[in-house]
Amino acid sequence: MKNKKTSGSASPCHRDARAPRASQSSAQAWVFVFATLATLADRVTGIHVWSLLSLAIISVSFIISWREISKVTLVIAAVGLVTTIGFLATGGDIEAFMLAASRALFLPALLTAMAILQAATKTSAPVMRVAGFVVEQPPGRRFGMLAFAGHLFGILLNIGGFRLLLGLAVDHCHRMSDDPRVRLIQERRILGAIIAGFGATILWSPIGVAINLIIPLVDDFDWFDYAPYGLAATIVFVGLQFCLDRLGPRPKGRTYPAKSPYVLLDILRLLALLVGIMGFSMLVDLVLAIPLQGALLIVIPSAAIIWRIAERPASGAGVGSLMRTALSSLGGPVNEICLILATGFLGLILVEVVPTQFLEAFFANFALPAVVYAIFIVVVIFGLSMVAISPMITGTLLVGAFVDANIDMPAPMLILATLTGWASSMVISPVTATVAITSAELKQPASVVGLKWNGVFVLCFAALLLAIFATWSLLL
Repeated sequence: MKNKKTSGSASPCHRDARAPRASQSSAQAWVFVFATLATLADRVTGIHVWSLLSLAIISVSFIISWREISKVTLVIAAVGLVTTIGFLATGGDIEAFMLAASRALFLPALLTAMAILQAATKTSAPVMRVAGFVVEQPPGRRFGMLAFAGHLFGILLNIGGFRLLLGLAVDHCHRMSDDPRVRLIQERRILGAIIAGFGATILWSPIGVAINLIIPLVDDFDWFDYAPYGLAATIVFVGLQFCLDRLGPRPKGRTYPAKSPYVLLDILRLLALLVGIMGFSMLVDLVLAIPLQGALLIVIPSAAIIWRIAERPASGAGVGSLMRTALSSLGGPVNEICLILATGFLGLILVEVVPTQFLEAFFANFALPAVVYAIFIVVVIFGLSMVAISPMITGTLLVGAFVDANIDMPAPMLILATLTGWASSMVISPVTATVAITSAELKQPASVVGLKWNGVFVLCFAALLLAIFATWSLLL
């Protein structure tokens, strides 16, 4: 009886301890939802006062969760706040401030919308079947399948897709061989394929953070204008890694071809989901005159709901369950969402503060070819990322400064140079999420999975793109 009483009394204590945290997590999730609705109103109406409401709402998340927010995020947010106060106190334009807030606030709004899509697809049967199929391919076909899956999952699931696919592939690799040397070669090849597919999403994905942060900074230029250049760079990015993979060591051994009669249909379904999101977003943009960013905030959650319904979920696992799962997932990564907002806003407000007239006068005296500017952008973004300065800050600042200073550089080259530095940083820099996840999964130092394994690839990719930029400059 005594044990029973003790056991019974312990349970409420544990529930009481968890209740405040669960309540706080739920409150954070709803904060992000309301902020997203305000951001959507901003995009639909073009009235940036909505961005102030969204900023006020999401600031509540900083207040109620400041203990869970990292020091780095708090420092970046503090620098952004001080910069904003200085900007406004010295006569800065309130409209410029609201525009910077509007652009920055789209990033957490996009992550909120993507949380619903990720909740619908991450553990769905087609995703798991495709993931299992591609990692069990024989070595001759594995690179292409892993790169394709890394790209597809990266667009649909972001860093969660990278983590899912890498974990499954590494587990399969360890089951196939006990030889440490063979395992190391296989792990390196697996990482090369997945990170090539995943990293290439930065170069073109219309629902990625990078594209949606920097393209709006260029006047009279949108994703449709940039897409051909981004898709071409994506092919170069993945193709170059494929060539290096074929030149590297490949252990011989028995292959185990995977069989799955329905996987082709699953792949087509995932592609249809992706194409449908992009296609309907463009249609909303064209027919209803809602900007593409606003259209994405409408179409992505709608596509997630349609996907869940089309899967014919079991009783209790329908749309209501989807929304509960999405809200639950939003309560967890509060630091990541706040970090993206703070980092994006800091870069955008710095654009307003930096005296671009001096930059314009400086470059006007030299009349340098556009390729020199491209080299400068790539080197600065990549170099600063190695000392923990996010490409979100440097990329945004450079694009905004170059546009405001009227530097003689084609807009596609400016965007592509920025994204080249950004993608290169993501593959190598030890402070990026991809390298950190890979280091933990493979139990290898970040310097090994980043610089040692991918250094030659990044160097070759940057050199090839800069050669293309040089040729491009000669044709101007």
